[in-house]
Amino acid sequence: MAVAPGGDVYVADTSNHRIQYFTTTGSYLGKWGSSGTGDGQFNCPTGVAVTPDDHVYVTDCLNNRIQYFTSSGSFLGKWGSRGSGNGQFKWPENVAVAPNGHVYVTDTDNNRIQYFTATGSFLGKWGELGSGEGRFNAPYGIAVAADGNRVYVGDRSNDRVQYFKWVNVTVVPTSLGRVKALFR
Repeated sequence: MAVAPGGDVYVADTSNHRIQYFTTTGSYLGKWGSSGTGDGQFNCPTGVAVTPDDHVYVTDCLNNRIQYFTSSGSFLGKWGSRGSGNGQFKWPENVAVAPNGHVYVTDTDNNRIQYFTATGSFLGKWGELGSGEGRFNAPYGIAVAADGNRVYVGDRSNDRVQYFKWVNVTVVPTSLGRVKALFR
């Protein structure tokens, strides 16, 4: 679920393979998507993020890609495929957009975070399987601080939240400890 700058609420309706959106008071505004692999179709959308200019990014989990749309659901673009290379995914679960427009994706089964330009050009990645700082075991949730300097990651199977801050163009991990209730 994500809230747009104007207050509209966007929901990834995973089992129905669509996105629905509502007013701040819950009045239905519309929906888009259907089951499939084509542009604007989904196979279990799980995450959604909205940018300040009202573009909506969706993790199309079982199609192993990111799609993005206008606020009313018009298709704008997509990127990704199944795999372990740069810009490829294995179960992208969630997405967050930084103030500078960079798009962060939890690449859950590859145990890493990848980030991209607003149109999907690969910028970088970090993480690998493990339990030490900066390592993940099924990263799931992701959020970017309002100032864009920290990225928070829910590390599901390690039962913790880690946050990362930008220092001289490198990512420095910091653990928030064990947070079982939030990620089980």
